[in-house]
Amino acid sequence: MAHRTRKKLTKKEIERDPIGEKLEIIALFLQTRYKEVFGGLVAILIIVLVIQYIGGKKNTASEESMAGFITASQIFDQAMTATASNQAQQAFQALDAAYNLSMQTWNNNPQSDWARKSAVLAAKIDIIRGNPDAAISTLSTVLATNPDKAIRVPALLHMGIVLENRGSEQDLANAVSSYLEILEIADENATVNAEALFGLSRVYFAQQKFAESEEALNNALAITADTTAFEAYQIKRLVEANN
Repeated sequence: MAHRTRKKLTKKEIERDPIGEKLEIIALFLQTRYKEVFGGLVAILIIVLVIQYIGGKKNTASEESMAGFITASQIFDQAMTATASNQAQQAFQALDAAYNLSMQTWNNNPQSDWARKSAVLAAKIDIIRGNPDAAISTLSTVLATNPDKAIRVPALLHMGIVLENRGSEQDLANAVSSYLEILEIADENATVNAEALFGLSRVYFAQQKFAESEEALNNALAITADTTAFEAYQIKRLVEANN
């Protein structure tokens, strides 16, 4: 059997270093194009630093918004405790502090979910203090940001309540829309669904739609057996209206 003779390497081929040749090519390229290469590296470095800076600022802003909301919520709870203890002055002072911190948090970073929660809290305080126009304005702005469900549901619930309180014909119609949207997106959250149905019952009654009011009330009571003083009063009103 014939054997194929391997070609003998020359001295020049033996001394050849492929890796060294590539490094020489790279070095030559850097020598002739060092300005372009250096400029490109600087540009990449700047982009990386900017991304890190923006990410850091975003995280810091989010943390500040979270701290603002939590603190405002705690102050609000203190106001409610003071109210229950008939400490009116302390309650008003705490409400003012909670409101100011909530609005500051919201204005500083309106794209943060924590800031949006702060805005809803500020609107709730406006409702308590009898400032429906301010509450509606704040809630409308929050809802216009298309927040996620965890924020949209309480915003809609407070919107329904404040529109009920203001009570014009258009307000009542808009309140119905708010409560109906809650029922569409609240899934299986029994508490939220019951609140929306109780709200519908109140609004339908104000619109003198007594059959719809009774149906909404019965649907709410089917979800929760805990009948508060208002629900008992609403049942009594419906009985009288139907008679």
